Amino acid sequence: MAEPSRHGNLSQTPFARVLAEVWKDGLTGVLAVRTAAGTKRFSFENGALTVDRTALPEKDFLQHLLTSGEADLISLAHAEDHAQPLDESVIRAIIEIGLLPPGRLWRLMEGFVREAAYALFDLEEAEFEFVPRPAPAGQAYIRNMPVPNVILEGVRRMSNEGLFVRHLPAESETVQSLDPSILDGLEFAPHETYLLGLLDPARTLADLLAESDLGQRETRRLLFVFFILGLAGSRAPKHKTARLAAEMSLADMDKIFGAFNTKCSFIFKYISKEIGPVALSVIGNSLEDVRSRLDPAFQGLELKADGRIELKSFLKTSMNLIGEDNRRSLLRSMDEILVAEVLAVKRTLGSAHESALVRSLERIGELT
Repeated sequence: MAEPSRHGNLSQTPFARVLAEVWKDGLTGVLAVRTAAGTKRFSFENGALTVDRTALPEKDFLQHLLTSGEADLISLAHAEDHAQPLDESVIRAIIEIGLLPPGRLWRLMEGFVREAAYALFDLEEAEFEFVPRPAPAGQAYIRNMPVPNVILEGVRRMSNEGLFVRHLPAESETVQSLDPSILDGLEFAPHETYLLGLLDPARTLADLLAESDLGQRETRRLLFVFFILGLAGSRAPKHKTARLAAEMSLADMDKIFGAFNTKCSFIFKYISKEIGPVALSVIGNSLEDVRSRLDPAFQGLELKADGRIELKSFLKTSMNLIGEDNRRSLLRSMDEILVAEVLAVKRTLGSAHESALVRSLERIGELT
């Protein structure tokens, strides 16, 4: 069965995270972002950006060549005149009339797609939809453009600092390094490597902001992209993740999952009192934002009507039969969910409600 389309609004899911989810899930299809200025489309194959004839907006690309000074109006008109009677692409016509050499033209196409993506990173009010489709027949112009580096560069260029604040955990939360497996493919600058080093050992966001010599704005910028790429994450300060997971019995894990669900239910009841039935949608959206980076046991999670999380029976099998690393992953996923739900409260109700909620959750933690 074909995978269903995915859609949403950048006010809930930043464009950087939309790209990250396509990449992490290895999706093939077309991502459309509808802005006030028009619709931008991007092709993907197995999670990597591609450039193919069906998705390349030729008129926009020709305008890019003109405004960038790579070609003049007369030459571009000549290329279009050459292409029309032969019903061929303008790209081929540009090569045939000798306007640009192939290597230069291909680099310009890649740059055009990258720049179109970078322009969307600051947006907060735009609809997006990813529609799965088979890879285009024949060879694409460009394949395997690495999405993580596009995300990294896009965040470097961002000016919307409010996005960093809204999509990072509270300063009282602990941040830590997570999965280093994608580091080899990322083109980090020295100051970015410096901040990665500060994430080990784990510390609160407030402590990290105070210690980092990059200053608060740039530290938040990099944490934003580290979180989105899965290089960093947060954990609830009261969660007993320091205890060796290997020492935990199935009964221990059942108890921890029960305490986790008590907190989830409390968060849901808290926000429901303020905004009513729409609370279920708000919490549901917060879970979708983090689902792709959770442990496999949590990938099929369901949000129940009372705010609790229901998992398939695979969870108990994972807790009971698999080793220490897997159990740590389960605990980390619970923390990630709680942080996402608290962040949803902050975005919806404000920082004062977030602080009150965190204090209540800490008291619940002391009783469990």
